[in-house]
Amino acid sequence: MASERSRVAGNLRGQLLVLLAFGITLYFVVAFGQQAWKARQLEAQVAVRREALAALQREHDQLAAELERYATGNYRTYIEQTARRELNLAYPGETVGIVRWHAAPTPTPEATPSRQRPESKPNWREWLDVLRLPQP
Repeated sequence: MASERSRVAGNLRGQLLVLLAFGITLYFVVAFGQQAWKARQLEAQVAVRREALAALQREHDQLAAELERYATGNYRTYIEQTARRELNLAYPGETVGIVRWHAAPTPTPEATPSRQRPESKPNWREWLDVLRLPQP
């Protein structure tokens, strides 16, 4: 009986060790899976942030080129044009005129005169009439 007890106890210990090893292995597999999932999420976030960084870098380069272009003597002209066009600003004492363009009216066909104009006098005779001078 003692040998059977020790055999059962040894068998039970072996089963417990296998169960314990299985539990530890399962724990590490689940922990590794969670870490792999987090790593994928972080990689996706990094990709999104890199795209945003690239877009900001392109905008920075555009603005730097624009700043370089306007750093010359044309800068004041550019600022004045922008202030006038986009902000409707003017210098003190300036008069600003606002032009509102309307569409051109459509031309209507004119009626043709039904009778002929009477013969007109030569221009020099009309002047004589206007000045009330005797006509030859």
